[in-house]
Amino acid sequence: MASKPQSLTKTVAAQGKRLLMDAALKLTAQSRSINALGLRELAREAGLNPNTFYRHFKSIDELGLAIIEEMTSQIRLPLRALRRQAAESVVPPGMADVSWETNPALSMQKATLVTHQTVRLFLDYALQNRNAFIMGIRELHGASPALRQALRKVMTDFAADMADDIRQLQLLPMLDDATLKDIATAVSREMFQLAMDYIEQPEQRETISNQAELLVTTLFTGAVLLRGHGDLVMRALRGTPPAAS
Repeated sequence: MASKPQSLTKTVAAQGKRLLMDAALKLTAQSRSINALGLRELAREAGLNPNTFYRHFKSIDELGLAIIEEMTSQIRLPLRALRRQAAESVVPPGMADVSWETNPALSMQKATLVTHQTVRLFLDYALQNRNAFIMGIRELHGASPALRQALRKVMTDFAADMADDIRQLQLLPMLDDATLKDIATAVSREMFQLAMDYIEQPEQRETISNQAELLVTTLFTGAVLLRGHGDLVMRALRGTPPAAS
């Protein structure tokens, strides 16, 4: 009998993998750790034979890691692109020198818009992928060392992206790399927790989104003040015109 074409075999394998990932997300959203799932239960939810699980994953941990990897790959680049888009909508590339020293009000406007748009994108993505976020937050404190480590790396990667973008876009040039990294790490962890509140409290979503923006702004502004640049912040808040050249 003729064998199946390779492309068809790959398609079937991808479909089986997708079904198992979706089934795991649905079941773990019902207040259970992914490692508490039985293979028969998981396969039944996916509509597959239990024996097919190991054709797609070596272990439940590998299944969880695939879900985490997919979730992060879908949001990291859009967040970075949106930061650049927001910054350039205020200060287009090639515009005459605009810095915190020459125009603190415009510089703060740029940083504020970046914060607003990226917070909204992140929270909206969490809502659209609620089961994956619920699983992620649960497994951050779960029994699997592999999943805990993977999720900590996710937060570290998000923080690194944030710090790198802030540096490249000159949003807060007065802060050194170590400070940017520390604050971005704190913001990253808090945003994942706030995402859970955003998912579970629909009547409070606007308030939670505003709280998230305030948190980001307060942490970074506080760092600027502590580094002795309070004059720039005050000029920005007063809308002081550009300094004379």
